[in-house]
Amino acid sequence: MRAVLGIDRKIKRAWLDALLDHLTQTTDNDELRRFLDERLAEELPGHASRAKSVGIALKIWSGGPANRLPLRDRAIALLPTISGQERVWLHWGMTSLAYPFFRDAAEVVGRLLTLQDDFTTAQVQERLLKKWGDRATTKEAAQKLLHTLVDWEVMRSTNTKGHFLLVARMSSPSSALQLWLLESLLAASSAEEVEAQQLLRLPEMFPFQLSIGLSDLRRHGGFHLHRQGLDMDMVSVRPVQVTTPAKSPKKKPAKKPKQPTPSLFQEPSDETPKKHVAQPIIRKDVDVVAVPVEEPPAKPEPISATTMVQPVEAAMPEPARAESRADLVRTERLAIVRDLDLPHDVPFSAPIGECVRLFHEDLDFACIALAHDTIDAILRLICRVKLSPRQAKCADIRSQFAGLTAMGVLPTTLKTRLEKLWYERVNYLELSTSETFDRSALEEVASSHISVLVEIVRQYLGHSSDQGRVLPDHPEYWNQGKNKLPFKAGAAG
Repeated sequence: MRAVLGIDRKIKRAWLDALLDHLTQTTDNDELRRFLDERLAEELPGHASRAKSVGIALKIWSGGPANRLPLRDRAIALLPTISGQERVWLHWGMTSLAYPFFRDAAEVVGRLLTLQDDFTTAQVQERLLKKWGDRATTKEAAQKLLHTLVDWEVMRSTNTKGHFLLVARMSSPSSALQLWLLESLLAASSAEEVEAQQLLRLPEMFPFQLSIGLSDLRRHGGFHLHRQGLDMDMVSVRPVQVTTPAKSPKKKPAKKPKQPTPSLFQEPSDETPKKHVAQPIIRKDVDVVAVPVEEPPAKPEPISATTMVQPVEAAMPEPARAESRADLVRTERLAIVRDLDLPHDVPFSAPIGECVRLFHEDLDFACIALAHDTIDAILRLICRVKLSPRQAKCADIRSQFAGLTAMGVLPTTLKTRLEKLWYERVNYLELSTSETFDRSALEEVASSHISVLVEIVRQYLGHSSDQGRVLPDHPEYWNQGKNKLPFKAGAAG
């Protein structure tokens, strides 16, 4: 029997991010399906195509077996401690658990990149066909999966069709996130245990750079280590005991008491018990109505006073949680621009400073719009300096990105982030600040724009100071309309 590929279409990272955010609110599969179906309705208008994509995404984050739920819950618990870009670590581990084809394809790509700097779709397809069979669906699924990795910003495609390069290896300061990914990939592997050093160099983990070692593996509660031979440490996933709630035993209906059967010497009674029980109740109805009806109004008075106060006091702590979340968001925002030094001599210092002010004051719509225009202005300045006049006047700035990258002026990682901003530059206009999910997404878009702006300023408009004099790191970008360099600190731009 042939194995089922399962993941046979492109799955965008934005879909998984949205699903992961909603998963923090509910784990109900029907609710998650309804949410994702609405989220993808515009991008995938076809019902059948959308249903398949929704099914694949749900299986990644919500459709695993019971013994994988602890890994998923730990992934959700990591969300407050990691950045938005580090969510790729979580998607990578959960997708490997849900779809063996994804894990095998990642392993193939990882092995190719250990031998060479690039690879082609045909090379990946050729190696996957040996394990998954020579069929058209395998080739198509491999091609779709590579496009998925491009969307996740793990790979980038070149001008040659079917040719891919590794963007850059991702790193994370979180040892918990690194250990979680290792545990997920080992659980997804067909091997029950692997050698410790081999685990730290798994080929299917090629996009990620680890900073943990053997001592971290020993301390991790999810791993079981034992010595094999003289100097070989073997690692296996510690089994998780899944406790299912015990079903309450069904109560059997009480048996009706059997009526004694009359003997031959005892005549059956003509009286039926039911009629004799009912008659006294009917006779007492008059007395019951007369006496108890007067008493109930006297009792609710003290009870109603106490029950109205307690629920209000229990609801008081709710605003504190919203305030703590706002403080967390503000702390993250301050961290992005903490070390930004912006004297008046820096080109575009006024709009850059205004972007930072809007960012601090949570005016996200204005911040995104101004940051986008400021980034565009700085990049066009760089193009005027570095590119030919014909290239600098090109209307399509994305082609200018390619030209700057080819010259080595624009790093590939920064180019990828800029292209993402340009592709999604108007998507934020559909968000609403009255919706919790939209507000969180808007904050993330603003943080992305500001972090890119800060990186551009530091890389191209960076400077040092010497006795009150500003010394540009790249004077060619500062010398637009200036006659002398360096400038005196505090002078007008």
